[in-house]
Amino acid sequence: MWHDLTSKQFGRTLTVVYATPIAKGKCRLFARFPFKFSSELPGFFLKLTPRWYSHLGQNSILEDDQIFLHLQERYLEAGGGSPNYNKTCYLPTKADRFVEQLRQWVNEYEAQPFPDQPLPPTQRREALLDRYHSHTVHCASCSGALANLKRLRTASGAIAAWGWAVSPILAVWLGQPGFWAVLGTSIASITTGIVWWKLGGLERQFYQGRPIPPRNLDKS
Repeated sequence: MWHDLTSKQFGRTLTVVYATPIAKGKCRLFARFPFKFSSELPGFFLKLTPRWYSHLGQNSILEDDQIFLHLQERYLEAGGGSPNYNKTCYLPTKADRFVEQLRQWVNEYEAQPFPDQPLPPTQRREALLDRYHSHTVHCASCSGALANLKRLRTASGAIAAWGWAVSPILAVWLGQPGFWAVLGTSIASITTGIVWWKLGGLERQFYQGRPIPPRNLDKS
């Protein structure tokens, strides 16, 4: 499957996905994202973007329909399977042509890769949105970034805790002359505490996807 997006202002980008069936209800995806920009500036900033950061965004795209497709596949099988696909599913847009053509090809050439295998049991939402075992642990960029992130978060948490513990001691020990030292220590502990909290949110993205796709969030 591929998607071509071209504009005079931005350039041309392609999303190319190869889905390789490995078991009933499971595919291994190979994705490529070639691009050709109108100027060199976007490419320069892309080179500065860490690979792990790009992977987080790409995983979000793949997860957009993860729960829906998992349940739909079982609904389709309960409705008679691929031969009745057009009656079981409503395909109103041009974007559905890939799916429709695939089902026609499967039916015409009897190309079911695992005809005697049943679909695995329905999985829980947490398993469908798992990123750690499906990607992070196998990706050198993401696993390395996660290890460094944990070290940084541990250090920031330790500094924040140290600051909160030391501030009252400095206030008692130094008194009024130590006001700026106490203030500086408090600000440092608050800042590193915020960093620790923010890094926790980033760390979770290496383990689990979002249950609600961004496009379905209430923007009002």
